This record gives sequence, structure tokens and C-alpha cells, in this order.
Amino acid sequence: MEKISNFCWDLPEIILARFPFISAFTLLMILAERDEKYPPIPPRLIYSHIAIFLAVGFLMSARVKRKELSLVYAGQLLYFAYNTYTNENLRYTEPQRIRMSVRLVGCAGVLVLFSYFQEQVKSRQLRKLGETLVGIFLIAYVYIINNTYEDKRAFLMHIPGGDWSRYFITLVLACGAISFFSGYFLRDVSISLAIVFAILTVAIDCDIQYWVNKRGMLYWNQVRVIADDLCIIIGFCLLISRGDNKIKMD
Repeated sequence: MEKISNFCWDLPEIILARFPFISAFTLLMILAERDEKYPPIPPRLIYSHIAIFLAVGFLMSARVKRKELSLVYAGQLLYFAYNTYTNENLRYTEPQRIRMSVRLVGCAGVLVLFSYFQEQVKSRQLRKLGETLVGIFLIAYVYIINNTYEDKRAFLMHIPGGDWSRYFITLVLACGAISFFSGYFLRDVSISLAIVFAILTVAIDCDIQYWVNKRGMLYWNQVRVIADDLCIIIGFCLLISRGDNKIKMD
């Protein structure tokens, strides 16, 4: 029974340590799906990132230099968030760029917090950076479901309760953002956010046919969105299991 309890306690870390493999695979599939003679990202850069993803995944899975390597992975995610939003050669629509890049920022925040929990001597600066990135993600998600036509319509089509449900979710996410920016009540807030994002992911983002056939998302881009959602949910689970509920960290 104790072994099962310890396994469940460590499960968020076990899964997060293997997420670089998902990044490598989805990056390959996204570019293969486009089937372009001249890819929007230089091939050497693509293969370099894939090699780094794989190396980081193997080493983190083996518990080697997890603190440093998770920061490397977070840096890669931030690079792809920037590239996804600014690279016009990708030919994504504005809503698609926002949907994908915002989630990558959230994943980067989760990986920075993952790095923080690997430290023997905790770094306030590292924790604050991770909290800030997650807070930015939450504020951006609030903007997406309220101001982006495609995501607002998808929310109203998939979530019962119409605008009242949207207002409630907006309130939860806004409170979560305030909590992460300030450093207050992170464990309690993470419980609420994990539940909310699990519902949103299953109800909205997992309807792949809707996004591909009606909203023009490429199949593997939508799969990557779902994977990023899972990374963020697992990050909240990590805070629930590893974090504390002090009013504020000193």
C-alpha cells in the first residue's frame, strides 16, 4: 500500500520527465503533415531541437540533472511559443497562433516549477519565474475564451450552461492567475485549476474532428494542443502533491 502511495505521489514527476519525447514526436508529425518542399523552419534547426528533446527526455527519465535539463526544455518551449506566434511562414491564422503559443508558455512555466522542486536549496527566483509564466498563461486563456471568436464559440458549443458557465470559468481562471502572480494559496488553487482544465480538455480540445473539419486546425497541431493541456494539468497535480499551502513562500 505504501509503494502504491509513493508511486502516485511521484507520478506527476514521472510523466513530466518524459514529455520531451512527446514534443519530439509531435514536432516531427506536424512538419510531416505539412509536406512542404521548403519547411517553415530550417531542417537543421528542426533536427537539432528533436535531438535535444530526445536527449533531455532520456536523461530526465534517468533522473540525471533534472533541474538543469528541465530548464533547457522550458527554454525550448518558449522558443517554439515565440516562433509559432511570429513565424509567418507557418501560415497559421491569428487564433491558431494564440491557441498554440499560449499553451507552450504554460508548459514552460510548469517545467520551471518542476525544476524548482528538484532543488535541495529552493530558489525563490526560480519559483517566481515559474509562477509568473503560469499566471501569464491563465490570463491569456481568459482572453482566448472571451475574446477569440473560434474558442468562444467552441466553448459555448461544448460546455453546458452557455455564457454563465463561461463567466464562472473566467472567474476561476482569473483567481488562479492572481494566486500565481502573488504566490498565495497555490495548492488550493491548483486543485480547482486541474479540475477545470481537465473538463475543458476533454469536452473541447479532445473533439479533434470539430477543430480539424470546422476550424481548420491541422490534425497533429490539435494533438499537440491536447498534449500541452495534459502537461499543464499534470503541472497543477505536481503543485498539489509537492507544493505547500502556506500563505506565501519565504
